[in-house]
Amino acid sequence: MKSTMEPWSSGMSAYPLAQSENSLALGDNAVPADAALLQPYFAQIREEKGALILNVHLPFCPSRCLSCDRVAVVEHNPEKLDRYIANLDRELALAADAVGSEHRLARLHFGGGSPNHLSDMAIGTLFSCVSQYFVIGAATQVSMELNPRRTSRAQLNFYKGLGIDHIKLEVRDVDARVQREIGRIQSLELLEDVISIAHGVNFESISMDYLIGLPGQTVESSEESIEAMISLDPDCLVCLPFHRRESAFPHQIAVDTQQLPSLADRLAMFNAATEGFVASGYDWVGLNLFAKPDHQLAVAQREGTLALNVLGYDVDPDASVLGIGLGALSELPGLVVQNHVDMEQWHSAVESGTLGSASAVFSDDNETLRRKVLRGLVCHQRIPADQLTSAQRDDWLVPLIGQGFAVEENGEYLLTEVGRSVLPHIWTDSSPVFSTI
Repeated sequence: MKSTMEPWSSGMSAYPLAQSENSLALGDNAVPADAALLQPYFAQIREEKGALILNVHLPFCPSRCLSCDRVAVVEHNPEKLDRYIANLDRELALAADAVGSEHRLARLHFGGGSPNHLSDMAIGTLFSCVSQYFVIGAATQVSMELNPRRTSRAQLNFYKGLGIDHIKLEVRDVDARVQREIGRIQSLELLEDVISIAHGVNFESISMDYLIGLPGQTVESSEESIEAMISLDPDCLVCLPFHRRESAFPHQIAVDTQQLPSLADRLAMFNAATEGFVASGYDWVGLNLFAKPDHQLAVAQREGTLALNVLGYDVDPDASVLGIGLGALSELPGLVVQNHVDMEQWHSAVESGTLGSASAVFSDDNETLRRKVLRGLVCHQRIPADQLTSAQRDDWLVPLIGQGFAVEENGEYLLTEVGRSVLPHIWTDSSPVFSTI
């Protein structure tokens, strides 16, 4: 199995950006990003007034577990946290000036780190900053990632009052042994309480993540974890493969490689998740997400409008993503950008009056179409053959067919059952900067 996966896992990356805590490793296609490079892309957004998603990165955590593969900073100093919020305000002003402050946001997303590590006052201040520079309307979806160990009834009520309607709980796994291996202890009872309170607060969507490939996981423990997570009754759950990358994330050197499950076990775990959630009434959305039939992502898949961007699955295929904060990702028409991942470099850039952008990857028309085709397969498991030239079919689809991941039938290319089971381990990842398509 490994030999058939390698060509795709090493050769399909559209965003060759890799991060560490203190530096940004540029891929072969990445170039330094400055105001002159970004200006025409921002001008296009300003001119066309298309859908805009604001991606605000809040990297702070109370501690860092071994599964963490994000730009994250363990910080408790109030002065440093306040400085970050102040500079987010500055960067928001710069971004609004670049793309136009009249933009009504389609979505406002707060990712981490653990965004709820910040105080309620800091989060409230940040909301005021965003609303000062961008239009948050009744149709704007506001989402936030949460560390369930850091939340409470009062906090969830406060977030709901601010207008947050979609929350994602960073769970990883509910098995006690796996939690000990990665240093992230959160009991099933705690998760039950948090989700029960969140349902009572009446959030529109409560989602969770489940990482496959963590140290200590077995097929048997995974089956038990899946059963437990189904009992928690989330509105949706995303399954993501975990990969130990100590060169990019030095703290992961502490992950015991002897405790990592094999590829065969990973495939069995994902199959167990698929069978468990589908049997419990969830729709299998895209490659690796399971959602209740009335969830907006399940509805979007049925209606053919499901989309994919640097933040994951979405309902608007034409939205641009504008990243704010340390290490934040942007996806503009024809360009993917990452902000500085070194805190002082990011502070220095913003305090000098420039955006925190550090590197960018261009997409020509051929690359843009390639990504559209592959994302179409991820979201809809099919793509019409007449949308592609023979050369494009040979370059993009024939390799999938050769590996048994796709077939050509009735004028369409379709993912096979094998493809839909194996490709989540190749085309998805728990770290957003390692997104492959």
